[in-house]
This record gives sequence, C-alpha cells and structure tokens, in this order.
Amino acid sequence: LELAKRSFAVAAAFGLAASLSVVVLGDESGYMASLNQKMKIAAIEAMWHTQPAPASFTVVGIPDMQTHETDDAIHVPWVLGLIATRSINEPVEGIDNLVSEAELRIKSGMIAYGAMETLRQHPNDATARAAFNAHVHDLGYALLLKRYTPTVTNAGEDQIAAAALDTIPPVLPLFFGFRLMVLLGFYFIALFGTMFALASRRELERRRWLLQICLWSLPLPWIAAELGWVVAEVGRQPWVIEGVLPTALAASSVTGLQVLGSLTGFVVFYSILAVV
Repeated sequence: LELAKRSFAVAAAFGLAASLSVVVLGDESGYMASLNQKMKIAAIEAMWHTQPAPASFTVVGIPDMQTHETDDAIHVPWVLGLIATRSINEPVEGIDNLVSEAELRIKSGMIAYGAMETLRQHPNDATARAAFNAHVHDLGYALLLKRYTPTVTNAGEDQIAAAALDTIPPVLPLFFGFRLMVLLGFYFIALFGTMFALASRRELERRRWLLQICLWSLPLPWIAAELGWVVAEVGRQPWVIEGVLPTALAASSVTGLQVLGSLTGFVVFYSILAVV
C-alpha cells in the first residue's frame, strides 16, 4: 500500500508536468501552423471569413458546409489572434479568402508549368527560364489541376475553381476533433492536479471514486494522441508537402487488392507464430 501511494504521488507529479507542457507545445504548434499552414488553422476554426484582428476563438459551434457559416457559435475574443499571430493587429485569414488566393496561385503556377514544359524541349530558352523563375513558387498549386486535366496549361476557369476548392481540408472532423483533443487536455490537467494535491496531503485512499475515475481514464491519452494525428494529417490535405506536392500525386500506385492480400498474409503468418 505504501509503495502504491508513493507511486501515485510520482505519477501525479509527472502527469501534471506533462499535461502542462502539452499546453506550451500546442501553443507553439498553433503559431507555426499559422505561418505555414494557414488553411489548416482556418479549417480547425471553421473560420469562413477573415475576421478583424485579433481574431476570436470559437469554443463550440456547428459548421454549415453549405452556407459557409458556423451556427450557434460561442466565441472568446482575441484568443485565436494571440495564439496564431502573437499579436493584436495581424488578421487570421478565413477559408473563403484563402481559396481566392489559391486560385491566383494556381494561375501563376500554370505559367511556371508551361515554362517548365518549354524548358524540357529548349533548355536554353531565356524567356521560359525567366517565366519559370518568376512563378516557380506556385508550381505546386498548378499540380492540383492534374486531377481535372492532364494538360495543366489549358485548364478552364471551372477546373481552376474546383482545384482551388480542393485546398479546403475536411472541416467537420478538424473542427470537432481539435476541440475534443483540447477538452481532454484540460481534463488531464484537472485530473492530475487533483491527484497531486491529494497525494501531497496523503488523502488519496479516502477518495475511492477518484481512483476509479483514474482507472476509466486510462484510454483517454491514446484517444487524445490519435485525435492529434487526425488534426495533423487531415489538416494538411490536399498536400503531402504544403504548397509543393499534392497528395493525389504522391499516393502509392499499389491497388487495394494488393494491400488486402499483403495484410492478410501478415495476419496469417503472425497468427501461426503466435500459436507456435
């Protein structure tokens, strides 16, 4: 019993320190994402329109994918602006504004793509080289058109608009997944803080209900971690490398049947090993 009490005290102290450190790491991640993955931040917030600086944080709401509004939203003023920009005068761009920017970058990338095709045939073409160098930073956006046309340079306005809309990641799983992850984070701080306070006063054994809560909370850190991966991986769609390489061009050519066959083989093989 004494060993268990000491173990709880150590675990409570470590858990509290770890939970608080996640707040710091999450804040830093939010700031870095606002610099490099603006659409992810906008989708996590279901922020359809650019707000005046500093932007507010949406605690809860119901994103409407048709009207591009978040119904029944509860906002906390300034919080998102402070986290995302570290300032009170820089705006956080909304989804619709970023889509408009994506259209311009796709058109710029089309120029780079056309110049690249010319340089493949005529490597010494100075005009093509100058055009390529001027627009190469948007070349990845032109590659989004590969889903709609093999001849990127001849894409129509409707295809450009469709490719620009593809830059919006799935909003609903990001919006709710992020909030559940944050809620679990605050729950861990409260739980470990309570455990630490009781362990310090040597009162843990008088709180059987709290020990039961700890037991039932065991799966929650894994759920929070998986939600973090969902936010990270879904949030960066449609990019494998933001603004450079679309996921559609980086995905493996292996078929679903091949994946199923190899997975079945591994399951059978390791099941035999387990029996042996």
